[in-house]
Amino acid sequence: MKLTATDRRKGAARVRFENPLDVRVMAIDGTWCRDCQLIEVSETGAQISVIGPPVIDAEMILLLTRFGSPVFRMCMRTSVDGALMEVLFQRDVIGKKLFTQRGHEAELA
Repeated sequence: MKLTATDRRKGAARVRFENPLDVRVMAIDGTWCRDCQLIEVSETGAQISVIGPPVIDAEMILLLTRFGSPVFRMCMRTSVDGALMEVLFQRDVIGKKLFTQRGHEAELA
């Protein structure tokens, strides 16, 4: 797998995959799932190509693995150009509270 850096956008450095990776996007409530190809990725977002019907929801989960322990990112659609879709990763949704913080909150309740 050969990776090439792209510098056409400002912000976080992006990595473009010469051979796009097979991934999936899924509705937050799990009602739909679409096969996609990951074209570019950065620390803050990604560009994917959706296979099949267009994605209507603005928020979704990008599933980076298809087996084993799931690797995923919560994301929000920022732009659509045909089958190509740009997404921005949401950092404040998952993993914000540590288990010790949750335990402390449960004790207070």
